[in-house]
Amino acid sequence: MDKKAREYAQDALKFIQRSGSNFLACKNLKERLENNGFINLSEGETWNINKNEGYVLCKENRNICGFFVGKNFNIDTGSILISIGHIDSCALKISPNNNVIKKKIHQINVECYGSGLWHTWFDRSLGLSGQVLYKKENKLVEKLIQINKSVLFLPSLAIHLQNRTRYDFSVKINYENHIKPIIATTIFNQLNKGKKNNMQHNLTPSTDKNVSHNLDSQNKRDDKLCHTYNDKNDTNNNLDNNTVEHMINEKNEEKNEEKNKHTKNNSNNKDVVEHVNTDNNSYPLLYLLSKELNCKEEDILDFELCLMDTQEPCFTGVYEEFIEGARFDNLLGSFCVFEGFIELIKSIKNQTLNENTNNKNNITNDINNNIHNNLYICIGYDHEEIGSLSEIGARSYCTKNFIDRIITSVFKKQIYEHNLTVQEIYGNLVNRSFILNVDMAHCSHPNYPETVQDNHQLYFHEGIAIKYNTNKNYVTSPFYASLIKRTFELYHNKYKQQIKYQNFMVKNDTPCGSTVGSMVAANLSMPGIDIGIPQLAMHSIREIAAVHDVFFLIKGVFAFYTYYNQVLSTCVQDK
Repeated sequence: MDKKAREYAQDALKFIQRSGSNFLACKNLKERLENNGFINLSEGETWNINKNEGYVLCKENRNICGFFVGKNFNIDTGSILISIGHIDSCALKISPNNNVIKKKIHQINVECYGSGLWHTWFDRSLGLSGQVLYKKENKLVEKLIQINKSVLFLPSLAIHLQNRTRYDFSVKINYENHIKPIIATTIFNQLNKGKKNNMQHNLTPSTDKNVSHNLDSQNKRDDKLCHTYNDKNDTNNNLDNNTVEHMINEKNEEKNEEKNKHTKNNSNNKDVVEHVNTDNNSYPLLYLLSKELNCKEEDILDFELCLMDTQEPCFTGVYEEFIEGARFDNLLGSFCVFEGFIELIKSIKNQTLNENTNNKNNITNDINNNIHNNLYICIGYDHEEIGSLSEIGARSYCTKNFIDRIITSVFKKQIYEHNLTVQEIYGNLVNRSFILNVDMAHCSHPNYPETVQDNHQLYFHEGIAIKYNTNKNYVTSPFYASLIKRTFELYHNKYKQQIKYQNFMVKNDTPCGSTVGSMVAANLSMPGIDIGIPQLAMHSIREIAAVHDVFFLIKGVFAFYTYYNQVLSTCVQDK
């Protein structure tokens, strides 16, 4: 196996593991750019953009845009080259009113985000990742968190309890009733609350040594009874039966009242909620978050949290030729977009450095002479899995707004002196500009070969998938696909490394999925192409792809940025 291909794959897996949600993916991509010298921008500030510099902008911590302005970027010969992907994935998200208690078990109410294979989320160790908003010293604080330990579990129904035939074992999943992960039991939740109340009641300033001694003793006894979030080493918590019985009896009157209220309604329905607290949020969840944030439960105002698989991604197969993990669609694709973009900027800066030192013997010829004429952009969008219709999605005008602000800052002198408008400048640039959209593709499934078009099957290790759809679910056209294929050839000629590619099209009797390429192309009036790499188990909690295809995709993005304008300038029409 190629050493560089494995290094790319390993780096991608580390990124994906740290990015359990769209928020963390945006944060981690931003850090990658900043670590490579990109300057952080804010939407609420005036932009002073310099040529030969890179910048990064995050919108609402869930949409990321990195860009680099070539030192010779100009109106007459320059272009805007954009590579894009989406950084959201199908997930279970905790709902605002999430407090559910059934059969003495605390559950979390969740909402299905996107079209996931939700049966794959059962019987997995689930953590949390996302955004929490809370009060601190009269300020509203936003915090991005990721809890990589197992704190939630979604149990399936035992085969013995399913009314099925011998050869039909799968119970039909009701997304509303059956997808409610468990987080705690009512017994342990009451024990934990009791311990906390005792601590708060007894923790008052005192000089009495006996009081302090009694408090310490009580704390030790409580520690034996309570299994809290931070008790990592306590694996065998043994409850005293009398203690549990006492605590349960304290609630008997309250429970009887609740049962009386629901007796009539519950008589014919055994799957109803036994008890729902008046509080909107589950106390075990608030307790967990308060420990993570070091704040009080009552200070937590809201959150957007994704459940995530805590099992780490890894290499797999006898020869470790595959990688498996969560959220490959489309964090793996977006990683390749940003990695190819970063490699391009490194090449440009290395060439500029050699030119400035007049070291002609060591000047790298990694890139063509027109490479400094362009504006290079890479973007990671949110909300692709649900249609992209939001202020930060691909259907919005956020991309056009970014570009307009860049043009306004870079060409402010020309705008003032020649009375030009931003739209006039953009209209001149767009004719030479292009969009490369990267999203994962469907590998031919060995167990379901009938699901793909016979002449357009995708295979592992065979390279980038170029996606075609006559009905424009994909933005690809033969002319621009030919340009991209030609950039791959030029890269091969220069570096002696082949960028493999294969053509993809769905069956006529199968609906074609869509992605953000056509949306952004329509908003920007700019041509483009949809590409990706093959994977299996798309939208499962755990997916699989091939190591070498990651290498092909990163180099494909680099080749597009490097050679697109050179190829475009050679196009002629045969009359």
